[in-house]
Amino acid sequence: MKAVLVNYCFDPVWLKNYPELEVTMYDRSDDGVERNLTQYGAIYKTSNFGDVDYDKLGWLVENYDNLPEVFLWSKSNLFKFITKEEWDKVKDNKHFMPLLTQNHRTYSDDRGVVCKYQGGIYRERADSWFFNAGLDTSGQFKNWGDWIKYFHLPDEPYIPFAPGGGYILTPEAVHKYSKDFYEEMRNTLPYAQRPVEAHCAERSYFYLFG
Repeated sequence: MKAVLVNYCFDPVWLKNYPELEVTMYDRSDDGVERNLTQYGAIYKTSNFGDVDYDKLGWLVENYDNLPEVFLWSKSNLFKFITKEEWDKVKDNKHFMPLLTQNHRTYSDDRGVVCKYQGGIYRERADSWFFNAGLDTSGQFKNWGDWIKYFHLPDEPYIPFAPGGGYILTPEAVHKYSKDFYEEMRNTLPYAQRPVEAHCAERSYFYLFG
């Protein structure tokens, strides 16, 4: 399987256990640590702007007309978001699949349920909390509502998504939207290292591909 990974200050040694993965990795590490990433596959050094989603969306734009039959599309620290045991059960799938652990923390507050699992996918209350989480919010969007209105995404009380933004994708899943659409989403990101729009993009992918 093709694996498109974005790396930040991490050595994905887990890849040694999966030699069948044909890796393309975008490395945006900026900590000055030398890592032998070329042992895993093709490495492209990129600037640390737009968060990992800038590189992930950029790969879709650049390869839109020549996508692999099935591919992993993720951060390089995959096992932060799904256990090895869970990954091993799905890694040979040939269809669209969000990659997420079924053991993510869920909880409620005085306003009700904050996050939950439903239908096998994690769902988070759509209250724009991440716009007040220390991210750069100087872009064009001021809340989740602005984002979904601009990109014509569903307005629901809970957002279904895979935390970490990891998916198994196919051309059929990606081609539900145009190359121009992904490019426009990518263009919202590069004004900062940690733009809030990257969190919006991460929360959009299940809507786009599912």
